[in-house]
Amino acid sequence: MSSLLQRYGLAFLFMGAAIFFSILLPESFPTLPNVRNIAGSQSVLAIISLAALPPLIAGQFDLSLGSVLGLSSIAVASALSHYSLPLWLAALLGIAIGALLGLFNGVLIAKLGVNALITTLGVATAIVGVLSWYTGGLAILTGIPPALTDLGSGLWLGVPRPLFVLALVSLFVWYLLEHTPFGRHLHAIGVNPSAARLVGLDIERTVIASFVLSGALVGLGGVLLVARQGGGNPLMGTYYLMPALSAVFLGATAIHPGRFNVPGTLLAVFFLAMCVSGLALAGVDNWVDSIFNGAALVIAVALSTVLNRRRRF
Repeated sequence: MSSLLQRYGLAFLFMGAAIFFSILLPESFPTLPNVRNIAGSQSVLAIISLAALPPLIAGQFDLSLGSVLGLSSIAVASALSHYSLPLWLAALLGIAIGALLGLFNGVLIAKLGVNALITTLGVATAIVGVLSWYTGGLAILTGIPPALTDLGSGLWLGVPRPLFVLALVSLFVWYLLEHTPFGRHLHAIGVNPSAARLVGLDIERTVIASFVLSGALVGLGGVLLVARQGGGNPLMGTYYLMPALSAVFLGATAIHPGRFNVPGTLLAVFFLAMCVSGLALAGVDNWVDSIFNGAALVIAVALSTVLNRRRRF
């Protein structure tokens, strides 16, 4: 019974919160528009959360996720608006920028041995300065083709289109982490890097690859962010970092307790989003969102740390 609660406790909380808010707000919360809004609006955050998984599984933090997201989205919006690039090329540019920044982080961390927190925090701070210089703090809202904005706001079969993108990304990341040698190597490095090195794993190459993969996924999130917003906002990216980390660590307490995993991360993303939506519809002030996400991050880190210790011993 305790094992069942550990694995599916978050799912039970999800159902309990859904029932609670449905009873409390029967005319606004359990409605199709609200469900669609929660599902569609969380797709970018879910992709950023999934992007955080590979480095974290290898034992490395990446605090530049939000800033890289902002830079990728501005690059895509600028390529479309200022340089009239084809949509496919602008999308590839955004993904490539994310991957290159991931490569830069990975080389500094794995090859030169610079602390991951310091490296990614420094990169994040530098990106904020670059974005401020390039945009002057102004959003890019013109010249975005309808084909992209339709992806962000339209429906397919009654389901928000971003969810289909999220589904494909989730399946890709899940398969890569759980059913390939690369994923097994990441887990081995994260659990015991010394033992992984002794059995012949190329730790440096694997860690660099994890950051490149993470950056590419964030770049894809930047493309989807432009689709959702209809433009690029230089200030938006940084708001995604804390909720993404909250979801990742909270997700590590579910499905596979003590392990960062894709199903648990997705469950955590939509659990947190549902709670925030319920609080907003109940008329709670906006500042509660920050307190809620911050508290969720602290509690999730504490729980995942305890569960990880139990799993090792």
